[in-house]
Amino acid sequence: MNIQGFRTVGEFEKQDSVLMAWSTIEFACKGYNVDKVSLEIVRNLYGNVHIIICCDNVEVKQRAINKIKTCGMDIGKIQFIIYPTPIPYPRDFGAEVLVNEEGERLLTKFKFNTYGIYTTDHPISKLLEEFSEFHAKLVGVDKIISTELISEGGDREFNGMDVMMAIEDTEINKRNPHLSKHEVEEEFKRVFNLKKIIWLPLPTFDDENIYSGKIPGPDGKLNAYRSESANGHVDEMCRFVNENTILMAHISEEEAKKSKLHALNKERLDKAYEVLRNEVNIDGKPFKIVKMPVPESIYLTVRAGDDIYEVWQSRKDDFNANLLDGSPFPRGEMIVLPALSYCNFLITNNIVIAQKYYSDGLPLEIKKKDEEALNILKTVFPDRKVVAINTLALNLYGGGIHCNTRNIPAV
Repeated sequence: MNIQGFRTVGEFEKQDSVLMAWSTIEFACKGYNVDKVSLEIVRNLYGNVHIIICCDNVEVKQRAINKIKTCGMDIGKIQFIIYPTPIPYPRDFGAEVLVNEEGERLLTKFKFNTYGIYTTDHPISKLLEEFSEFHAKLVGVDKIISTELISEGGDREFNGMDVMMAIEDTEINKRNPHLSKHEVEEEFKRVFNLKKIIWLPLPTFDDENIYSGKIPGPDGKLNAYRSESANGHVDEMCRFVNENTILMAHISEEEAKKSKLHALNKERLDKAYEVLRNEVNIDGKPFKIVKMPVPESIYLTVRAGDDIYEVWQSRKDDFNANLLDGSPFPRGEMIVLPALSYCNFLITNNIVIAQKYYSDGLPLEIKKKDEEALNILKTVFPDRKVVAINTLALNLYGGGIHCNTRNIPAV
């Protein structure tokens, strides 16, 4: 299909709707209620953009309706749909829509392999791959351009002016190893009508494959695990906030000295920063880079009966009871690290919904960083209301607010 005249849209542009997935399970683990997070997202979106809530089944839909009613919102103004979504992150498999000046919209449809965990032929992969077309038709988009590339929306950031940012290791080595970098780049340019792709070398360390092996725990020793992950997405570390400004996660030397995990992440973030500070837009002008803090690590202990524990253990047979580094699957209680990020915020009409982590009893350094991140977002989005909600329960599933939502641009 000829897509001349179509363009990818920056998330900071006008939107028609935001789709979010309501979690199938209410509690990720004891004391961490995902419904509370979902409810706060809906409450803040309400009145700013048309909301579409995707539910796995009728029971989940009714649970969502009951929760929303308690906040006094008009259920009739919210659209509910049912589609079996075992993963609550439609950012990755929802509709990626382009627009043109004639008011037409176009879906770019990718292959999906469940973040590299399964093949494209796996039932879960096939189910979620078809969601993008389902979503597109739901919002009145019937034009489609398809590609054989495997890719997720959380690893594609657009400035609305012909530039995309993505993680090189993810898009090439992890998702499309049968293709060269040149082939992957040219295909992205074809299906998105792009002029430039900025390749960041690596994702954050804690966003690597959860089955890679142990990670540094609270004491710095290798005794913890990623609770879940997207296996390498740019929206955990780097975002376009307008055509020429990039928000970039940053870790100081002092932080890296205090934390082995911060040190591992700093090495990767510094490499990404070196790429960005030498990049230019299509007019040859450098991007403005705004540094964003990285959250303090918060570890949780999960055990049999906790949903996040059962999800982790459910894939044991797929890996022959060994992790990718050859170590055995964990048995008994697990110390896990949720997908913590201040970059995984949602931009929509009039409002930005961000993530925060402090609660009573936690170190005050967490609260300090929450406030610092919120103030930065208020500075880069002066014309929008900026709110932060505690997303720790949602983060246990490997993503955040941005992952949990998928916006459709206006025409």
